[in-house]
Amino acid sequence: MTARIIITTLLLSLVSAASAQSHHDIKVGYQAQLDRRIALTANSPIRSTTPLGTMTPQQRRQAVDAVWGAGPPTAEKLRIFDKFWSYVDAKFAAFQNIDIDWRAMRDRYRPEIAAGVSHGRFTGIMNHIAIELREGHTHAHDIPINWESIPLPGVPVFGVGDWTYNPSGACSTAQPDGSALVYSAMQGHPLGLRPGDRVLGYDGRPWREIYQELLAEELPLWPLFWGSSPSAFQHTMESSATINWHLFQTMDVRKRTGETVHVPTSLMTGARWWGFCSEQLSVPGIPKPVDPWEDGVRHGVITGTDVGYIYVWGWGPTSSDEFADAIYDLTQVRHVEGLIVDFRFNSGGIMTASHSGISNLFDHPVPTTGFDERLRTSDHFAMKNLISPSTFILDFRSDTRQRGFFSYDGPIALLLGPGAVSSGDFASLWMTYHPRVRTFGKPTSSAFNLPTQPALGTELDLGPDWFARVAEGNMYRVGSPNAYLTHTDINIDEPVWLTPEDVTLGRDTVVAAARQWIDTQTP
Repeated sequence: MTARIIITTLLLSLVSAASAQSHHDIKVGYQAQLDRRIALTANSPIRSTTPLGTMTPQQRRQAVDAVWGAGPPTAEKLRIFDKFWSYVDAKFAAFQNIDIDWRAMRDRYRPEIAAGVSHGRFTGIMNHIAIELREGHTHAHDIPINWESIPLPGVPVFGVGDWTYNPSGACSTAQPDGSALVYSAMQGHPLGLRPGDRVLGYDGRPWREIYQELLAEELPLWPLFWGSSPSAFQHTMESSATINWHLFQTMDVRKRTGETVHVPTSLMTGARWWGFCSEQLSVPGIPKPVDPWEDGVRHGVITGTDVGYIYVWGWGPTSSDEFADAIYDLTQVRHVEGLIVDFRFNSGGIMTASHSGISNLFDHPVPTTGFDERLRTSDHFAMKNLISPSTFILDFRSDTRQRGFFSYDGPIALLLGPGAVSSGDFASLWMTYHPRVRTFGKPTSSAFNLPTQPALGTELDLGPDWFARVAEGNMYRVGSPNAYLTHTDINIDEPVWLTPEDVTLGRDTVVAAARQWIDTQTP
């Protein structure tokens, strides 16, 4: 298996988001692949010898040119650009709810490419025409640069999305002031980062200001996925502060003691991948999943309570049965007084894998959503039916194990966040149709659409070094056929997120709020 076709579980699960089949044959384990990638980057001779943190934006652009060289001929770059731009123009089904002049994007970038650009600059252009569409399924990734590079000193990439593994050795999440809260960190972190610390920015400047400038610089991205609504996109960028230490000289940190320190990033020698970033703290008695695709569901009863808890990190080939079994065990065997379903991190996967489990919470069929696609290539907004709403009826009779019909009328706390993407978005929305569900956290990613993939009869092949997709089907609620959901937020009944005070104590703020509400609902 060549390095060019090895991709992560997360990206693979997104590829299969609308498919009832698993495309798992080219997947390798997270840690094995990421160790390989960090070794490739650390040992690569193509790294800038001048510290990126000492450079001006123009000098970083020059470093992008120098690190990856000339790349394919100009004619090939134009072919790739034209194919992606034209595919979006003809098929992208989520122009609703965004403000973009897609034709102006072509007029801006095509002459620059035709005049001759480096490999790195071309990749930056392709990444950023995609990110301007603000949609987590829609991207054009150059595999050697976007996937096989790692944010390390001398590598001019902008890290986006602090989910799964983080090369800084710490997991961080957005705070209201634009800082990034460290909620988990490796022991003996080289920069002294500990849970409860906040990364304010770099080199004396706030991260909220810096990340917008990095977007404007159009560096190549080191991508996972980004939020598809304005709030989720902002959360993605603000959570990414720790990943980008390699671009600066000094990290500005507000310690959990209240002290502000300025730590040289040169201390990060020897830092390794560490842990798994899911924006969730440990819950007593509930083991976390191991892998979003192969071991994505875990459940149990919170220690010392009668509250059931279910994690779902992804919708892989066994997740449907595992989730349905968890619902059955907690509601029909253990008869818990309340239920917490945690989708704050859910990387997506098989589109309807959540149906059996969710349906078993209802006592009657519930119609939910449908999908439309573009009606014609010449009109960005005219739409036609793609998948009928009848496909997405939550039917309490859908459990294939035939254990009898049952439902659940206890309080259900649904924990959400921007780390729920694709069918993680879908399952989150479908859960809200239950009358006893109350949502806690932040809105999901809002990638309420179906991407390019062979299962839909579509494929976007830009070449052997590229992975590209486009959102081709947009979701709507039954009864609101023209109100498309991509780029819009799920309503959150109790907006709440991790706080420095709680993280310092090892307490999950969102879980605490959910438990407090459940306590008011049960005897």
